[in-house]
This record gives sequence, structure tokens and C-alpha cells, in this order.
Amino acid sequence: MPGGPGRSCPRPFLAVTWAVNVCINAFYIAPAPVFPEMIPDLGITKALAGSLISFYLVAILLLQLPAGFVIDRFDPRPIVVAAGFGLTGLSAVMTTFPNYDALLLLRVLAGIPVAFIFVPSAFLVSRAFEHTPGRAVGMFLSAPPAGVALGTLLAPLLAAALGWPAVFVAFNLPLLGLLPAFYRLARGLPPRAPEAFGLGDYLQAFRNRELWKVGLAFACSYAAYIFFASWTPTYLTVIGLEDLALVGVIAATIPAVGILSRPLGGHLAETRFARDKRWVPGLAFLGLLLVSAFTPLFALGGLPLLVAAGFSAQFPFSVYYLFSAQVMPKRFGGSAYAFMNTVSLVGGAISPALAGLLVDVTGAFVAAFAMMAVNATLGLGLVAVVRER
Repeated sequence: MPGGPGRSCPRPFLAVTWAVNVCINAFYIAPAPVFPEMIPDLGITKALAGSLISFYLVAILLLQLPAGFVIDRFDPRPIVVAAGFGLTGLSAVMTTFPNYDALLLLRVLAGIPVAFIFVPSAFLVSRAFEHTPGRAVGMFLSAPPAGVALGTLLAPLLAAALGWPAVFVAFNLPLLGLLPAFYRLARGLPPRAPEAFGLGDYLQAFRNRELWKVGLAFACSYAAYIFFASWTPTYLTVIGLEDLALVGVIAATIPAVGILSRPLGGHLAETRFARDKRWVPGLAFLGLLLVSAFTPLFALGGLPLLVAAGFSAQFPFSVYYLFSAQVMPKRFGGSAYAFMNTVSLVGGAISPALAGLLVDVTGAFVAAFAMMAVNATLGLGLVAVVRER
């Protein structure tokens, strides 16, 4: 990534990159808050509506490692800009043709450019803050929960004013102004000349055992995050919480607390725990273990523990990216970030479905929380065998 003629402005670059990723994460969640209006209008089932979210994520998952390969072979700055404009165009078509088959196809296609936005953005942020990448990446990683919160809050209001099809394009329209600013500020980043490598070299890099240890630990953290974020509303109704507004507030707080916990984890990894960053995920998994063990015992009295679970699950996210960049050769820095994203998404895909199966089989959430306790224990074990960094 050769340096450009621009002056280095890392903080404005972080702010703009953060805003770009807030937009794409608001777009990701935007259909869900308007399902009550969309489902009868399109004449579809709830399962089909949910596929607008899940198939979009599958497309992103499948393109993560190819995106990492491209990042390490080419300059990612124009790729992010092109992907952002492509995403905006696709979202405009979604709003123009609001029928289910078109929306599903377009959502799958939209996952392709998104795969070339988030990981390159995180990688570029780490390049902009070479001396404090943990804190910078932690701040950047607060964009997804902020975007999800923004999309959840504003989508119903936009639907009421403009109709539900408008939510598909509304959150990407700011990209038209943000992407030129992103490219202008990115020109001042520290230089990095991508090294040539073959496909064999690329595949060989992923045989690194330390990388897999870190990736699996991230999968455990992300599995816990998605479990608590997705199943909390149902769990609260099962244990007798009848105030739907309170259920919504608690459920929304679990991802939203990541706006604080993700940057804090990166900050502590480079300050208080700089000598051994494993303390950050270690403490997080310990917290998840305690929450998973005690939440079912307290029923309604355990509501604060659910928020604590959301905090703990997201607390070590930036540390995993730091570890992966240290484990992989520098020429594969972008691929290291892509690998972390890929493995974490797999963990997030497995946990809610497995938890639902356990609840169906046993008739209670105790088994699902026991699964999360096992997951936290596994995470602790993985962190313990990662080399001190």
C-alpha cells in the first residue's frame, strides 16, 4: 500500500472509517425492525423474512478470506471506495423493487461488497495507528454495535414516514459523502508495499497453530455474544417478564454495550495488560462463565447479569485482531484480520441454533446456559495455551 501525497490525519480517518461502518451495519439490521410491515405486504413467512438477514451474512462469510487475499495483494483503499459505492447502488435497487425474490437476491449480492469494506477498514485503521493499534481497532469495532443500534432505532421511524422499502437505501446514502472523505484521508496513511506471493504461500500461512488457537478463542467469544444477543428476548418472556418495552431495552443493551466494552478491551490490552494481553480475553471468559452459571438461578433477579454477558463477550474482540496480526507474517496482515472475522462468524452461526435445539429438547433454558458455560471454559483453555503476547 504505497503512501500517497496526503498528510497523515489518523483521528479524522478513524472517525470517517467508523462512520462508514456504522452505515453498513445499520443497513445489515435494517430489515428486521420493519418485519411487522414487510411480512404481510410481501406475503411471506417469518422464516423467509429472516433469510434476508441470514443469507446476507452467509455471503459475507464466504468472501472473507478472498477479501483478505485481495487486501494483501493490492491497495485496499480504492477497493473500499468501489465496494461502498457498489453497495449503495444495490441498496437503491432494493428500495426500487420491493418484492421478496429480488430483495433476497440483492441482499446476497450486497454481502459481496460488504466483505470488502469491513475487514479492509479494520486493517487500514491498524495501519493508521501503528503504535496503538489495539486502542484504534477497539474504537473502530464499536461501529458494528453502534450501527445495529442506529438501524434498530431509526428503521421503524423511516418506514412510518417513507414506507418500509426506504430503509434499504436510507442508511447507505451517507456513504456518498463519506467515501470520498475516506479516500482523501486514507492517502496519508503510512506506506506499505504489498509483497508478491503465490496461492501456495497463502494457504501455507493458515497452517499456523497459534492463529487457529486465537481464532477459536474468538469464535467462543462471538458465539457467546450472538447467543445472548439473539435469545435474551425469548428467555425474558419465558421467565415471566411481561413488560415488552423493558424486554426490548434489555435486549438492545446487550449489543449496544459493545460501544464501550470493545474500545475498553483494546485500551487495557495496550496499557494495564500490555505485558500479557491474554488477561483481557481471560477475564472476559471468566465473566461469561460466572454469568452463564448464575443467570438461570436468579431468574428475573439476574437481568443485570445478561447485560454483563454482553459486555464480557465483546470485551476482548480487538485483542484477537492484535494477536492474529502478530502471529501471521506481515505480508498476510489483511488475511489475518479476515481469518478472525471468518472464524468468529462461524461461532456466531452455530451457537443460537444449538441453543435453540437444547431448549427444544429439554424444555428449559438451563441447558442453553450450561452450553455457554462450557463455551466459556473452552475459551479459557484456549487463551491459556496461546503464547504470551
